[in-house]
Amino acid sequence: MVADLFGALRRHMGRLCRRLLWLLSYKKIKASECSVETAIDADDIHSALRLLEYQQYKYQWHFQVERFVFRPDCRPAGPDKALTLLVGIHKSQSLLSHQCFYAGISAIYISIKQKDSVSLDGLRPWLFRQAGLTSSEQIVFSPHWRNRECPYKQIISARACLLQLSLAEGRAAAKTIESIGNANLRILNAMPFREISADVLYRSTTNLLRGLLCLSFNRLGCHQLCNSLKRLRIELECGRYRRPVEEAKENHLGLLIEVLDLVELAMTSDSQALREKRLSIMINIATPGITEGALDWLDSLEPNFLSDS
Repeated sequence: MVADLFGALRRHMGRLCRRLLWLLSYKKIKASECSVETAIDADDIHSALRLLEYQQYKYQWHFQVERFVFRPDCRPAGPDKALTLLVGIHKSQSLLSHQCFYAGISAIYISIKQKDSVSLDGLRPWLFRQAGLTSSEQIVFSPHWRNRECPYKQIISARACLLQLSLAEGRAAAKTIESIGNANLRILNAMPFREISADVLYRSTTNLLRGLLCLSFNRLGCHQLCNSLKRLRIELECGRYRRPVEEAKENHLGLLIEVLDLVELAMTSDSQALREKRLSIMINIATPGITEGALDWLDSLEPNFLSDS
């Protein structure tokens, strides 16, 4: 108890010190942000990256780099320039680890849209490592992890990204797609809900569900998945999730209920509408390549109700 109070006090004091530093350095920070934009406009991504690293080192100012990482509307207009910037952030040794991680994820999504096979080949091995499909290491859970810094949230994000890459390959990637489903089911069944902040658990639900829909829809598999999803639903309907539900842009709990209905229906039927609904949830980046590949993967599976194992 004393250790927890001391830790909370230390975090609070750290936030106060940062805010004081930002207040005292406001003009210099804003000048640095303008210099970053000027460098990007001049196609000098190298200088822009050094300036972003300096902002972090000198002022602990993370806002501009995170706008580039998390807000597509704040990135350079051209996808090639945006990709170069994100890859640079991803490879940086001086920026925060969660910034580098999500820059890599964003770079992969742009590469998929642009059909940039060179960039994808360079990032693919890293993405597989981050997804941890075969890793036996235990994920460290803590209620103190912030949303984007949480290892659990990152691994689920990596698997959702890998899923899009795999769906584009169709039935040729069937083993990887199945591995994503199995890995997400393992982590859901072993998850200590109260050791994760309500905000992190709620906001990661949609990507978790995308991976779970990779599982085989045979009767036994659907029954096991339903039980796991019902346990998650009971948790997310607790009072501690009231604030995340109100603040989140997406209705993660509503989607969980939709997936539960879908899985229950899949125990006895296999209609075209059911398949289309399944894929609409699994796909989070609409490109012709992913859609065609996903249909090819789904067509390679046995009808739900004909498979019992």
